[in-house]
Amino acid sequence: MQTSTDFISKSKREKCWKSRDAFWECVTGVIAKNSEPDDKLVRKQCTKQRKLYEEMCPRIWVDFFDKKKDFELFKAKKFEKELLHSTSSQS
Repeated sequence: MQTSTDFISKSKREKCWKSRDAFWECVTGVIAKNSEPDDKLVRKQCTKQRKLYEEMCPRIWVDFFDKKKDFELFKAKKFEKELLHSTSSQS
């Protein structure tokens, strides 16, 4: 794993972003197939991608990206609930 004090070259940043995107694509796929987040299933199916993500990115970046993605998933779920509520109340 990179440390936060290392200079991150463009190629290393791109590798970090690519590994991050691969991990979150795996997570999104697991969620889409199961309709609810299942941490155990995500860990089982996305272990390889997570390991690479953590190796390619500085720890502080991993923490930031994870929090950002968690918030995006939270917002999407909230929007979905609001949409379902507004649709059902119009019927």
